[in-house]
Amino acid sequence: MNLAEIQRAQESYQNSVRIQEEETKRKTNVLKYNDDDLFPEPMAASERKPDAKTEGSDPSNPNDPISLSFKLRYSSLQVNSASETVEPALFTLKTKNVTGDRAFIDLVCVLDTSFSMNGEKLRLLQDTLQFYLLPLLCENDRISIVSFSNLAKRYTPLLRVTKDKIATISQAIRSLAAKGGTDITSGMTEAIKIFNDRRHRNPVSSVFLLSDGIDPVALAGVKSLLETQKPKDNFTINTFGYGSDHDPSLMSSLATLTDGKFYSIETLSTVNENFVHAIGGLLTVMGQDATINIQPVKSEIFPNIQIKKAFGGSDLWNVSDGAYTTRISQLSSGCSRNYVLELTIPKFTKELNDEQREVVLAKATVTMISSNGEVMNKECDLKVNLINEDEELPQQQADKDLLSNYYRVRAAEILLEARKLADEGDYEGGRKILTNFTEELRNSTVKDEFLVKELLEDILAIIEEMHPEQYVFFGKHRLYQQAECHLKERSNLNSKKGVNMYSNEMEREFVEMARSNKRSEV
Repeated sequence: MNLAEIQRAQESYQNSVRIQEEETKRKTNVLKYNDDDLFPEPMAASERKPDAKTEGSDPSNPNDPISLSFKLRYSSLQVNSASETVEPALFTLKTKNVTGDRAFIDLVCVLDTSFSMNGEKLRLLQDTLQFYLLPLLCENDRISIVSFSNLAKRYTPLLRVTKDKIATISQAIRSLAAKGGTDITSGMTEAIKIFNDRRHRNPVSSVFLLSDGIDPVALAGVKSLLETQKPKDNFTINTFGYGSDHDPSLMSSLATLTDGKFYSIETLSTVNENFVHAIGGLLTVMGQDATINIQPVKSEIFPNIQIKKAFGGSDLWNVSDGAYTTRISQLSSGCSRNYVLELTIPKFTKELNDEQREVVLAKATVTMISSNGEVMNKECDLKVNLINEDEELPQQQADKDLLSNYYRVRAAEILLEARKLADEGDYEGGRKILTNFTEELRNSTVKDEFLVKELLEDILAIIEEMHPEQYVFFGKHRLYQQAECHLKERSNLNSKKGVNMYSNEMEREFVEMARSNKRSEV
């Protein structure tokens, strides 16, 4: 492109964003979506009693639905008088598998109905919504159907999934028709208005955004929408890239805006598996707006201790005054979130006395809102036993969880590096760094651990696909999802065993149910 063409493209882009912003303001000022279904008295979804209550902040309490742990590779650490050392650390937030009563959801399905969705794509999507998604919702869940092409259309307000409303919802689904282009921001404008204008609020809110195409102004448009409309409540955007022509970078970035999940749907017939997996995550949400703060603890022994690195970088962490903070928008039961950091341990030139043998190196604080609206606070210290330099260090076994998760986050980093090389056309360079890492995994002390074996299998599959034709057609889409899945511990249904790696019990159950139903239809 010459300079004039670049300037024209920039002007066109700016005009598109301006038009979208003006349309958003017009709809916001004129329309009111306060026609959502209410609940008969005295029933209100937000008044339900939770299954479990937090009892104190003791991370070892077996009755607590949330447990915390914080550890180094070894339980004992020998001080070093010559130089500082770097030690990996693992912070884990684990939720119990809670069954029975659950939080109810408000779900807005924002669906691409551009002309490219015509035919089998649209039919499979309609079948998924009507025959797979709706049956998993109860009468206190609510759903709204929105479509977008050149413009967006709200087919239904938030309707309760009751027997008398299912016909209306199904009719709306069957009314979807493919035509026109792709304007994701227009569809998301409708979704934000639905959430902001609703009279009642179920505890859990989410958008299912599905698109099969490319929209170069969507990310800027949705970012602007979230900034200008200031959503009143916490919600996630779960995105579904449909088929081989979608933009995985865009759909992944849109999901990241609200800590949602990105699903790359390679095979059209698996759209139902991806939707029910996402629903399984929503139906098991037990906490929202969780904030994790990790900071080094300065002590007499290590007054200058620091966090050198938190894996995930700026995509996952905010850093302020040496403290690292990350957020979980919606936390499901029966899952584990593991965060790997590296601590810089200063040198220590003195002799330890008995009172200095145990020291706290770092502290993690978790704050979140439980499903009944209560604020929960928990803390966990990273403690280590210190040994003098002239003392014999007892034989220790490295923590397998820490090592496995260390390889997990390193795999995510290497996948991102390989993706960059492949996007630049250097497929051989991408294969090389991935092959080198597979050798490291094969020679590691945790090579037989489940997570490490799954990492190895995934990377080998990606290496096979890192050739021009395969990469452009489907390898690129899979690689975008794989990197995010391993970094944020989110399942990838395109992986041979990916549904089992990071899914909770309900997510696995729903996917197997969808697959079983399809087998019975054959």
